Amino acid sequence: MIEIEVVAIDGLDEAIVGSTIRNGREVLAYNYDKAISIIVSQGNSKEFAEQWIAEVSADEFEGAPAFVYFDNDQEFYGSSTPAGVIVH
Repeated sequence: MIEIEVVAIDGLDEAIVGSTIRNGREVLAYNYDKAISIIVSQGNSKEFAEQWIAEVSADEFEGAPAFVYFDNDQEFYGSSTPAGVIVH
């Protein structure tokens, strides 16, 4: 097994959704909305959480994590969706 060293943010484990490649290096990917919720639940404002994530995810250091936005609203066009197909 190959060991890969990544930067993990203490306290945001529940927001990890996987990993991604950023500037040729594998980094952790966090659910942006879940990370915001966790930071706010620790007594911080939403504005603070958003600014903190912007700073942490800046590409200023090697291994900076990625934050992913999820759109959970399913949309499809036409009067019906083909059987067995989900369009996001």
